[in-house]
Amino acid sequence: MSTTWPPKNPTTSRAIGRRQFLRLLLTPIAGTFVGDPLLTSLLADRHLLAEAAELSREAVTIDLHCHANPLAAKDFPAVKGQLAGQLAANMKAGGVDAGLFAIRGDLGTIRTDASGQRIEHRPAKPGELFRRAQEQLTPLIKATQSGQLALATTPGEILAAKKRATPAAILALEGSDPLEGDLARGKFFHERGVRVMQLLHYRINEIGDIQTAAPRHNGLTPFGRELVAELNRLGMVIDTAHASSTTLDGVLAASRAPVIFSHTAPRVQRANSRRLEDDDIKAIAKHGGVIGIWPTLGSRDSFETFLKRLDYMKQLVGADHFGVASDLFGLRGRTALPTHREFPLLPAGLLKRGYSESDTEKIVGANFMRLFREVTA
Repeated sequence: MSTTWPPKNPTTSRAIGRRQFLRLLLTPIAGTFVGDPLLTSLLADRHLLAEAAELSREAVTIDLHCHANPLAAKDFPAVKGQLAGQLAANMKAGGVDAGLFAIRGDLGTIRTDASGQRIEHRPAKPGELFRRAQEQLTPLIKATQSGQLALATTPGEILAAKKRATPAAILALEGSDPLEGDLARGKFFHERGVRVMQLLHYRINEIGDIQTAAPRHNGLTPFGRELVAELNRLGMVIDTAHASSTTLDGVLAASRAPVIFSHTAPRVQRANSRRLEDDDIKAIAKHGGVIGIWPTLGSRDSFETFLKRLDYMKQLVGADHFGVASDLFGLRGRTALPTHREFPLLPAGLLKRGYSESDTEKIVGANFMRLFREVTA
């Protein structure tokens, strides 16, 4: 097993990690999935759990898409006081070293319609998207200055924070809407510490079309191509989540660096406008990209449903091109990873299904670390 940051006393550190891991799984997590046959067998296999605990301690674990608190919160995402402490505590307990914490510039312009679809219900006022993004970004940056979370702008800073046992936040814009057509704002957000730019969300903006609305641009726009080039120059990760298939094609053709599609799932397993077709998954992988897989569960699904989703990805593109995105606080309904505390179930479940330690490490975080290094090099 690889060790990117070996402890001073491996024997002692490993023993403590295993005890903490077992205590974690046998108490709150055990009650979260009562009656789930796979998890019942996982919790009964102490040797497997010990192996997963060691892997979790040594590997870099990254959540490819999450939010700092409920999207409906009036002061979203003001992470302070008890909330910041709980967020950090859950990440530590679950061995999550870093999360891509997203802010939404289109907050206030998006509403859920009668069918349950999120739509743009009104046009944004001039300057509103830029202002709302900064209102959300400022408290998140302050939370990283409190010592409970660390701000990570490079792969090296993620590793340094892990060594200090401090969970790291990688700042992300969920939708490039706050740019409001101004290319220079890419540099503005980069200077504030943002390292991931999701081009689109629930608005058809200046960049291109989205998955959940009829096309208006028929792909990536000329401004979109300029933005892709600028993000490549700045060393910012391009996130293609929510982009239509034709827009995605345009981004892949324009970008010199691999991209992520931070939160989705294979459409072949369940039809949904936000899921990806196999051809799009393969195209992202061919470009060296990484896809974050949702842990969403239907009413009759189990934890194994989520793992089968990962099995499908491995069969389709191999273990080098996907990770996991909890979409913490952003999902409606059941999820296999309701908080960051449940993340140890991921390596335990993968090892149980016969995944190698190397492939498991890639999926829990090494794939994103590889891409982050390429983009920021």
